[in-house]
Amino acid sequence: MGFHYRFFDRDQEKTDEMGIPLTRADIDARERSKEPERIFSRGEQTGIVLSSVIFAYGWTEGDLSLVFFCLSFLMFELRKIVQRFSHSYGKSIANAMQGFSIALILGALVMVLTT
Repeated sequence: MGFHYRFFDRDQEKTDEMGIPLTRADIDARERSKEPERIFSRGEQTGIVLSSVIFAYGWTEGDLSLVFFCLSFLMFELRKIVQRFSHSYGKSIANAMQGFSIALILGALVMVLTT
């Protein structure tokens, strides 16, 4: 027997489409049947594609600070994949990738400002 406090009830739908009250089993079944959460939003997907194109342009033109900047963004976004699919050390690797991406962006800004 579990306790269910009233202030948690606001987060759940209490009736179905026909207005019939749902039982706790129905509420649990609806929560389990929800589709899994997406890794990247549409804006992030667009940013990854655009950053990849700009990275390729910077690579062909030899602009090292632009390459570092795009690589920093790509590494920051791709850490989500590592965190989700690497079970034992995923969080640690994702934190290292985040730190490296911050270092890359700072390096890119220093390169732009000093040249």
